[in-house]
Amino acid sequence: MFDNLLEIKGLGPLLRSSWPWRLIRLAGLVVLLAMTAYGWHHHAIPGVEVRDPLMYTNFASYFFWVLWMMGVVFLALLMGRAWCTVCPLGWINGLISRIGLNRPLPSWLDNFVSVTLALVALQLAVYFLAIHRFPDYTAALLALMLLLALGSGLIFRKRSFCTLFCPAGAVFGLYARVAPFQLRVRDGEVCNACASKNCVSGAPLHKRLTLGSAVLTWQGRRSDCPADLVLAGIEDSATCSLCLHCVQNCDNDNIVLGRRPWLADLGRGGLRPSETLFFLVLLGMVTANFSKVYVDLREVIFWAPQQAAVLLGWASAGYYLLTALWVALVFPLLLLLPGYLVLRLGELQVETLPISSSAPPAPAAAEPHRLGFWNTLGELALPLIPMVLAAHVVLAVVKLNAKGGYLPFVMADPSGVKSYLAISVMKTVAAPGVLIPLDILKWLALALLIGGYLLALAGARRAAASLGGRKVKTCLLAAMVPVTLVAAIYGATLYTWLFVR
Repeated sequence: MFDNLLEIKGLGPLLRSSWPWRLIRLAGLVVLLAMTAYGWHHHAIPGVEVRDPLMYTNFASYFFWVLWMMGVVFLALLMGRAWCTVCPLGWINGLISRIGLNRPLPSWLDNFVSVTLALVALQLAVYFLAIHRFPDYTAALLALMLLLALGSGLIFRKRSFCTLFCPAGAVFGLYARVAPFQLRVRDGEVCNACASKNCVSGAPLHKRLTLGSAVLTWQGRRSDCPADLVLAGIEDSATCSLCLHCVQNCDNDNIVLGRRPWLADLGRGGLRPSETLFFLVLLGMVTANFSKVYVDLREVIFWAPQQAAVLLGWASAGYYLLTALWVALVFPLLLLLPGYLVLRLGELQVETLPISSSAPPAPAAAEPHRLGFWNTLGELALPLIPMVLAAHVVLAVVKLNAKGGYLPFVMADPSGVKSYLAISVMKTVAAPGVLIPLDILKWLALALLIGGYLLALAGARRAAASLGGRKVKTCLLAAMVPVTLVAAIYGATLYTWLFVR
């Protein structure tokens, strides 16, 4: 049934039409502006000693950090970059680029470095300012994102904001490699024989509106691919933002949008060096955030930056800076390093040299195919994507389960002031409880982690084939070691967090 959503009666015509998507993006923009407005100038409640009373009752902080940040993870789990289809920021960026300077992105910006820096900057803002706890800081972040979308659109062509400043799109691109959903052509020969290439060309077209005897005709332009993809040449789902412009423009009905096997894109080449850097930052942040509820493990993970801050005599600000560097780069590198060492140790060769020989024999010729350090890490990172995704989903489930009950209060009082006073000060309203009992939640979370680990092991088998090692078993072991190490960290945390009470 879901092999091709475009063929489902009722749903197919909606997907092919541009207007439903425009309305959804417009609704998303209205929600974004509402979050900015309701969060502006709302930092705390006068007379209330609690530092962050509006964290879960204000419209801005609740909708962005709870509903959006956690909710889109489930969408990414099943449909990869589906959020990019309706993202209001990407939409505004693309619209503004039509009237801007339309400059191409320089090659030194067309990578994952800038978006990695944006992710690190966001983490630093969480460390130093706790922006996720205060509505006014959240509103300022949303306003900045909107300004960046407008500004980059005025300078660069197409959706430059997504490449330069949107960590969410990069995260979803990683998850899209394993998600059971894709957009592909039905028959490559049909695409090769097509002369117009209207699906991606952005060619001009004439439109006509007729009402009785009145006829209005104007010239427009087809919406082209914001990622400059050649549809017939798409090999993975990491780059396609699922904008569906190609679906709406295709003259030959030759596009399939539907389900596929899990891990379909793994084993088709590793991550690029800049994408590997982004994944390391993501791996470190998810692992650190996941493990912080396990006190003993948290102390082990953060021991190095704590000791470094003490030796350097740095105060809390210096500690946070060291912690961000440790979590974003050094710690995730240490998680991948055992696999890299296994791979390199597997290349050691021991030869017996003849004693009677007057001169040692010439060394064996080097293997023709050897990946460099960052390319090897890019291959070892692929099997970890399902594991990180599973941990991300568990965090989302727990967060939404604990805070989902605040939604009626937020909708009734967007400022959050009255709701907090009623719940926590006057005690006239009971605080919302969890949606799922803990005895059910813990087994659901465990099942998600086990599922992620099994998918990661399957991904390790696929990645082993492209590691370029001399022995297949060595490559498989090298791919499995980081996966098992990360799974052990997540499993120990989950057991202590939800099973030990």
